[in-house]
Amino acid sequence: MIDWLSENSIGVLQIIIGGFIAYHVFFLSKQLSNKAKLEHKERIKKKAEELKSGKEVYLVNVKRYFKDYPSNKERMFSGYSHIKAEMKTTRFDGIEFFCGIKEIYRKPDGGLTLNGESEKTAQEKIKVFEIGVVPYEWIEYIDLRGDEHGFIPLFFCYFKGKRYWKISLKRHLPFGYPYKEIIYYRESEVYHEGSDPIDMKFRFIDEPVSDK
Repeated sequence: MIDWLSENSIGVLQIIIGGFIAYHVFFLSKQLSNKAKLEHKERIKKKAEELKSGKEVYLVNVKRYFKDYPSNKERMFSGYSHIKAEMKTTRFDGIEFFCGIKEIYRKPDGGLTLNGESEKTAQEKIKVFEIGVVPYEWIEYIDLRGDEHGFIPLFFCYFKGKRYWKISLKRHLPFGYPYKEIIYYRESEVYHEGSDPIDMKFRFIDEPVSDK
């Protein structure tokens, strides 16, 4: 063994040095990648914050934009070419958009559900705002001016989320919609119009909401 090491010491040393360099190149590239992600986030966040809460926007499907936009027939795998939403706010990991209003029900066991069959026995009925969250890395670009098809801001997104509302096999596809997750807010009972920040108008529902 000693003889082999002495005869191949240069080769062994080259392997060690090569591994050391490869590790540091990988580590440096990861640092640069994280830096690029943070810079992208700040660019998107800064531009989105120019819009007021409630501003109507289009979330445009990047995958379909150069193919058939503004045609909006839904495709099995790529989804719609664009959908309407309303700006809510930015947060640390993405942008929140209003995408619907629903009622949820508090069942006798205390749990919350979207299932309308629970309305008759519900202990509480709550009007909630469906909020879709789009991660910054799913947003390629924002055009605040819009175009001739709407003249409203365009958020060019990768539709990598589930079509959560579909009652079909499409619901099980892991892509086709711009929202990574859907969360729920209700109007705050203690919000003071004119004196409180607009973000305080809505209160996050931090309990699980079932559809059963």
